[in-house]
Amino acid sequence: MNRDQATQIIRQYFESWVKKDMEMFRSVLHDKAIVRECNGTVIEGRDELTNWFTQWNGNDNKVEYWTIKSVGFDEIVNTAFVEWIFKCVYDAQEYEWEGSSIVYFRNSLLYELNEYEMKREKFYPYRKTI
Repeated sequence: MNRDQATQIIRQYFESWVKKDMEMFRSVLHDKAIVRECNGTVIEGRDELTNWFTQWNGNDNKVEYWTIKSVGFDEIVNTAFVEWIFKCVYDAQEYEWEGSSIVYFRNSLLYELNEYEMKREKFYPYRKTI
């Protein structure tokens, strides 16, 4: 696996959420895939992930965008490091944040994805003002 292949899998995973495309979602997952969301939720295995995807995308929930800012890749351990911007509507509430993920691959499929959130609003407490 190389950086381009890893980036393509990550793009498909993100895009599957935007398009609500179950086939695309399942096509990039290893049977024993694990997703750890930045809110503490852990979903293990393709069946749980499929149920989660179906439930999350029910009603009027929608991922507005999930944009990749940058991708790094370590070919020795088949691991990608991704920075992204995410916006969704969930249970009639709008959410938007920046984040990063560490993505591990096995057999050229997404095996483990760990998400980390960074607050969208920034402040600079030590910046001098004139």
